Amino acid sequence: MGKELQEFKEQVALANRLLHHYGLTTYLGHASARIPDTDRIIIKARPHVSMDRVRAQHLMTIDLDGNILEASDEYPSRVSEWVLHAEIYKARPEVGAVVHTHQKWCTILGIAGVPVLPVQHPTGLAVGTEPWPVYEESYAIVTEVKQARVVAQTLGKHMACHLRTHGIVVVGANMEQALMAAAQAEHEAEMTWHAMLVGDPETIPMMAMGGTLDDDVGDRQDEVSKEDWQNHLWVDEHLHAVRNRGVQF
Repeated sequence: MGKELQEFKEQVALANRLLHHYGLTTYLGHASARIPDTDRIIIKARPHVSMDRVRAQHLMTIDLDGNILEASDEYPSRVSEWVLHAEIYKARPEVGAVVHTHQKWCTILGIAGVPVLPVQHPTGLAVGTEPWPVYEESYAIVTEVKQARVVAQTLGKHMACHLRTHGIVVVGANMEQALMAAAQAEHEAEMTWHAMLVGDPETIPMMAMGGTLDDDVGDRQDEVSKEDWQNHLWVDEHLHAVRNRGVQF
């Protein structure tokens, strides 16, 4: 799997950069992915680098118990929130990728106890089709296994979960799906906020299809095509053009 694994790492690194490019994170945050058909995950290592600079050498491979299986000499330590990712993967065999961010609009609605609503037709996943559960057992950063297990239990079969005062966690069947879900959720959260300022937001009825990763709806929800992923690559290579025109979801 040498070449395939390296390409997989490059995709995870790109996803971390895209979280920055799409305005979802700056310095902290992480996107991880499960190596297909294994209990191993690729995740950002420490010391931290700015998200827009994450490359494959900044990643490490760990198992679901946190044992480091592969890491560079320059970036040898685990991020403290590795347990957040690992416990979700343990609880959700169908999940192939996890994204954790402190993105602004979703976090604001989480603090206020307001659901992210599907108020504008998205380009792909309907991550806001049902209220997200809220993890509020602790306001501390999730760095302990017992905390992370509660997060995984709270998340249940949903696609996203509010971490009260501490951002969100989003899951997907693969890296593309989790990335797009986080990006779309932020757009829907911002639109929800602005709609609330002028009235009572109306949701899009046709999108009330549920927001889980159940096997029977996996194909329908996994709507990110290779062509769309090529658009992400273009964003990574043309940041000046993207920032001039703005990014819409």
